[in-house]
Amino acid sequence: MPVSARVAWSYLAAVLAAVGAGLVVVLSNQTLAVFLCKGAGSADDALASCKLGWAIWAGLIGFALCLIPALLLLKLDWWLWAAMVAGLGSLIATDAITEWWWWAVAAFVPALASLVSANWQRGRSLRRIQLGAVLALDLAAAAALVWWYANG
Repeated sequence: MPVSARVAWSYLAAVLAAVGAGLVVVLSNQTLAVFLCKGAGSADDALASCKLGWAIWAGLIGFALCLIPALLLLKLDWWLWAAMVAGLGSLIATDAITEWWWWAVAAFVPALASLVSANWQRGRSLRRIQLGAVLALDLAAAAALVWWYANG
């Protein structure tokens, strides 16, 4: 598949996954968050903060899980999933969703993930290094999310 088509299909997969993640957030806010935020008390701010925190995690997990069938439907590979999850996890961990640049970078995540995970036909050793870098990005994003959650 040409790289330009891979980038275009990755954007479509991201849109499909975002729709699925939105549904996961709505459903989890009406079901899981009700039970998980009982201890927040009756103060509106504490309850809203608790629900927002769970909505962020539900959205992140929902996007990652909904991206799998979207990529399979569009015949894209697992490495694109790994690269896109690394990009999204890193963005969430920056805790800067209210900044203008966050949204600009988020708009480029599918394209960058598509380019990072594309098979450039440059030999097996370069492909192994490339896939190792994608896995390292995933580990770094997971560590950043854990740090963000523990310190936030």
